[in-house]
Amino acid sequence: MIPSCPECGTPGVPLLFGLPVPEAIDAADDGDLALGGCVMRDPTPNWQCPEGHQWRDADEQAYDHHLLTVLSAHGYRTDAS
Repeated sequence: MIPSCPECGTPGVPLLFGLPVPEAIDAADDGDLALGGCVMRDPTPNWQCPEGHQWRDADEQAYDHHLLTVLSAHGYRTDAS
């Protein structure tokens, strides 16, 4: 389930921090992912809406699943094959 922004109600996209892989850059260019840069604050947000609001959702399993789904759709592979 994709969480909605607590400020505006718009569905969010995963927010990724750190140096992005090429597939993450492609996903961000398409609006499927947001890049948060290298500096993380506490608490670290993990979702962002199109308006730029960021928030933390406690369901880490849903975040991980959605992030991998988005990256996989842009060609990212988690295995060596």
